[in-house]
Amino acid sequence: MIDYVLALLPMGLLLLCVIHAARNGNVFPWVYIIIFLPGLGAIAYVLAVILPEAMRSRGAASVAANVRHMVDPNKSFRQAHRDAGLGGSVDAKRALAEEYITRGRNAEAVEIYQSAAQGQFKDDPALLLGLAKAQFACSNFAGTQAALDQLQAADPSFVSGDAHLLYARALEGQGKTDEALAEYRRLIPYFSGEEARARLAMLLEKSGQRDEARTVYAQIVALLDGAPARYQRDQREWGTLAKRALRG
Repeated sequence: MIDYVLALLPMGLLLLCVIHAARNGNVFPWVYIIIFLPGLGAIAYVLAVILPEAMRSRGAASVAANVRHMVDPNKSFRQAHRDAGLGGSVDAKRALAEEYITRGRNAEAVEIYQSAAQGQFKDDPALLLGLAKAQFACSNFAGTQAALDQLQAADPSFVSGDAHLLYARALEGQGKTDEALAEYRRLIPYFSGEEARARLAMLLEKSGQRDEARTVYAQIVALLDGAPARYQRDQREWGTLAKRALRG
């Protein structure tokens, strides 16, 4: 049986290459090469066309990146350190801070952001937003609010759903419940996803406003029930949370 399967493999490879060549407009000269040079023609087509095409695909690039990370997980970290060395650019320092956050070394990320946000870059939006995220990861909610307040003062036109959510959560983390509720309500109309609505419901419940919380949870369930399948998948965490809260 195994011998029979092995005997069919060359023919299978030949047919696969011919079909691929025909579908991709490579009939001449490749189909002739594949057919009139059995075995060698198919191998040449795989090496010259199929393999390079696969390596250019997004999925292949992702797999290759994952393999490189498994082989040397600290390569990007070392490179970021080199780039941010003596005299490194602000972008290089920000990249290094992001590497620290990825590794859970948030206090070090805060120090890098603070050192980079100096002089002409003290109001740089990307640095201030990164600093706010790092402060939040350190549970320094007052520091998070301060960084975002500075960002808004420096650039009043700056709008970001994620930054706004972070601001509301920073207020909540400081026990500023009424302010946090107000920010969640302002955020919901333009926030992409159900997290803002879910966090509003959780804070309402936490502050004893159970009836309103249940109303918001029900809104989440209703919105997801009528949403496209992909949106339902992306927001499953918040839909599950809402359904669980309504059963309670």
